[in-house]
Amino acid sequence: MRNLYGNAMKVKRILVPLDSSSFSDSAARTACMLAEKHDATVAGVAVLDSPEIRSSIIPAVGPYYPMMLDAVREKLHHADQVLHESMERFAGICAEAGVEHRETEYEGIPAQKLLESSIFHDVIVTGLETHFHFETRGGEGESIDKLLKHTATPVLAVPETGLTKLENVVITFDGSFGASRALRDFLILAEPFQPDITVITAGLEREKSDFLLGNAGKLLRAHGFSSVELVAKEEEIEDAIPESLLRTTDLIVAGIHSKHRIKDIFVGSFTSKLIASGNIPLFLSH
Repeated sequence: MRNLYGNAMKVKRILVPLDSSSFSDSAARTACMLAEKHDATVAGVAVLDSPEIRSSIIPAVGPYYPMMLDAVREKLHHADQVLHESMERFAGICAEAGVEHRETEYEGIPAQKLLESSIFHDVIVTGLETHFHFETRGGEGESIDKLLKHTATPVLAVPETGLTKLENVVITFDGSFGASRALRDFLILAEPFQPDITVITAGLEREKSDFLLGNAGKLLRAHGFSSVELVAKEEEIEDAIPESLLRTTDLIVAGIHSKHRIKDIFVGSFTSKLIASGNIPLFLSH
């Protein structure tokens, strides 16, 4: 893809939300793999979740109140130590890969701080599972659904194994705003890799499916992608992608649909199932 000045567009700034989990480390390795291809900078952002830590300890009155304050300070100190260790691991991964990087720690609500940071980055690379609330919720992780509602920046979400190669990609395409954004954002991400691409429509009338597939194929080929397969399926998307294809797919590209542009952003049922399965990298836009 080229901008108005004729220069090739690439991913230049990659954001990795940091937490204490192995998902976070895999996201860092994936971000470094992308950064090497795009000559990009990787930013690791850790957020000290002080609001939830404080609210998890019920305020007390009388002689017990000072003890509660001490408990809050202890939890905040421990969480800060864990995040510093996470930032050190991130820096080590980037240094080993020879990728330019920086680390930043904020204090506040993780989703809000990540939203503020993501505005100034081309893509977020994160785990399919997040552990931003490790200090108050133990080892219980959350899916990325909530994070997706707080950013307009495309998200590459990876399992614990990360994304090590980008050779075979499936794009689910229904012509919606989210799917169209995902397709166009994917052009920039994938340009240095030149993967084999399968574009799938599902459950659409033949005329609409032919229109969408034909034009999606033209767009991809115009941007230099030579290996493009176009597939129309009569069944819904949940049943349109066989297990055999999923096993050989490195990445699935999908849009996040919005009924009400601001108030009701949500992930489609098929994408939600893929997130819950936790074993296939997803590239998501809305």
